[in-house]
This record gives sequence, C-alpha cells and structure tokens, in this order.
Amino acid sequence: MSRALVLALLLLTAAPAPAFDWKVDPARSAIGFSSDWNGATVKGRFAKWAASIRFDPAKLADARIDVTIDLASAVTGDQTVDGSLPGADWLAVKTVPTARFTSSSVKAAGPGRYVAVGTLTLRGKAVPVTLPFNLTITGNTAAMGGTVTLDRRHFGIGMESDAAGRYVAFPVPVTIAVAATR
Repeated sequence: MSRALVLALLLLTAAPAPAFDWKVDPARSAIGFSSDWNGATVKGRFAKWAASIRFDPAKLADARIDVTIDLASAVTGDQTVDGSLPGADWLAVKTVPTARFTSSSVKAAGPGRYVAVGTLTLRGKAVPVTLPFNLTITGNTAAMGGTVTLDRRHFGIGMESDAAGRYVAFPVPVTIAVAATR
C-alpha cells in the first residue's frame, strides 16, 4: 500500500461519527400556539410542518434543527380566528406561505435540558429566537418539548388592524412537542 492510501484510511477511521439524524413522527408531534383574543385565550396548531433534525447530546457542535411550517395550516377551531389568520395583516399566507426556524447552535442547560438558538423567519422578517427545551432519548426514540414566547410585533403581525394590542395580545406562546426516531 502506498503511504498516501494508508494515511487516507487512517484519517477516515479516525474521523468522528456525525451527530444522529432524527425522523419526526408527525402523528405524535405538534407545534401549537395560543393568544389572548378579545379577552379569551385561543389555542391553535399548525397541521402541516416538516423538520430536519441532527442531534447528539455528545456532539452539540454538530446539532442542526431546520423546521418549515405551512402557515395556511393554522387552525384554532374558532371560525372568526381561522378566517382572519391567513389574511395579509396576520399570517399573510398568500405572500409568504411558510415560516422557517433554523438553528445556529444548541447548548446544554442541565441534565436533559437544552437551548436552541436560531432565527425564525416569518412574513419575510428574520428574528433571533432562543428556544429552551427538554429532551429524553431512550434507545432510538426521542421526546422533546419546549415553549417560546414570540412577540407578534417583531413580525409585523396584526399591525394594521390592532397595532395597540387592544384585541389580540402581543405575546404569543408557541409550544413544540416532537417525537422522533433515529
């Protein structure tokens, strides 16, 4: 064997394995939201979304989370809210039909706790987001849960019809639950 071939084989076998790729189970996963709307709490969810997740607690530098949400799939069960959400002043699904979260880093925050730092792009506005989450990995399955509160003003949501926040509160808690397999 040539020296170059031996060196190449040594480098390939010495290279660390990449972080694990995870496949989300949509039936056991959800992205939900809530908001105070006219004095009552309205809860909803996004029925269509996809995630690409690379994660290994031992290799956080290699972690990558990329989530794309179909904004037209937002449902609350309230006809008035569901009719308003797709509109130009709210989620603007005709001009920007998806939202996207892309992580820039994931950091440990304690046993089974992490923080994903990244950018959420919604309605064409890219806003830094920090998502704390809990994670349990058992064999080849993972269960993740986290909540982040967004401010609708940062994305220009509802600013034409309710810029003062009289009808719809500015904070919007978003809850994420993911079940995935390796």
